[in-house]
Amino acid sequence: MEDDIIKNIRLIERLKCGILQWTAQLFQAMYNGPERLILDVLSNLVLYSYLLGNRVGVSFSRLDQGINDKVRLYLKEQDNQEHEIPSEELLLFLRYRETYRN
Repeated sequence: MEDDIIKNIRLIERLKCGILQWTAQLFQAMYNGPERLILDVLSNLVLYSYLLGNRVGVSFSRLDQGINDKVRLYLKEQDNQEHEIPSEELLLFLRYRETYRN
C-alpha cells in the first residue's frame, strides 16, 4: 500500500515536471519550429494534462466535460473575457468536439 502511494506521488511529480518541460518546449517550437514540432509538443502537453488529471482523480470524461463547460462559459462571458478568444473559434472548437465525440 505504501509503495503504491509513493509510486503515485512520483508519477504525479513526473507528470507535473513534464507539463512544465512541454510548455517550455512549446514556446521554443513556436519561435522557430516547424508545424510538426509544434503539433508534437502540443499533443504531449494535452496528453500529460489528461494523465495528470486522471492520476489526481479527474476522469478523462469529466475533464472533457470541464473543457466543454469552460468553452460555453467563455462564450457567455465574451465581453468580460480576459484572454479575448474569438467566439467563432470557440464555436468551431465545440462543433469539432461534438462532431468527433466517440
